[in-house]
Amino acid sequence: MKTQSVENFVFDLFAASFPDRHAAITRETDLVADLDADSMTMVSLIFSISEKFGVSTDHLGDILLNCRTVGDLIAATVRLQRECV
Repeated sequence: MKTQSVENFVFDLFAASFPDRHAAITRETDLVADLDADSMTMVSLIFSISEKFGVSTDHLGDILLNCRTVGDLIAATVRLQRECV
C-alpha cells in the first residue's frame, strides 16, 4: 500500500478518535501535548493500524515510546509495512 494510503487512513482514524480536534490534526500534531492521547488510546490506534495494513504488533512498545507526532506514527506504519513484505 502506498504511503499516501497509510497517511489517509491514519488521518481518518485520528478524526474518528478525536472528533472535536480533527480539523487541526496535521503530521506535526503531538500525540500527547496536542491530543492528550494516553497509552490506551495509542494501543487502540496502533491495533487498528495493524489490522488494516497487516503489520506486526511485535514492535508495539517501540512504537509507543518513539512516536511523538502523527507523522511519526505514519512513518512507523510505512516502515513496518515494508518489513512485513
